[in-house]
Amino acid sequence: MKRKQARVLKDIIDQTLQESGLAEGLETLKIHKAWDEVIGKSAAQECTKRTFRSGRYTVHVASSVLRCQLDMQKIFLKERLNILLGNDSVQEIIIR
Repeated sequence: MKRKQARVLKDIIDQTLQESGLAEGLETLKIHKAWDEVIGKSAAQECTKRTFRSGRYTVHVASSVLRCQLDMQKIFLKERLNILLGNDSVQEIIIR
């Protein structure tokens, strides 16, 4: 029996995630976790609805004071998110 070309397990998993359509959802979960880490646990609890589409991360915040603070720090937050993620997937942050 001839041995087929050996493949790295990570490549097989990445290919399977892409083919099944789960890669996008996994990336969104990574972004949510990174967001919680960047803004802190107590501030993250004020964020109700969070979505990520086409490079835009949209966050709904219950507290108007926190909303204003996060809005002023959007550029810093975007940079920190991308550093934690290890790529530039977050192009814009929208605070609502």
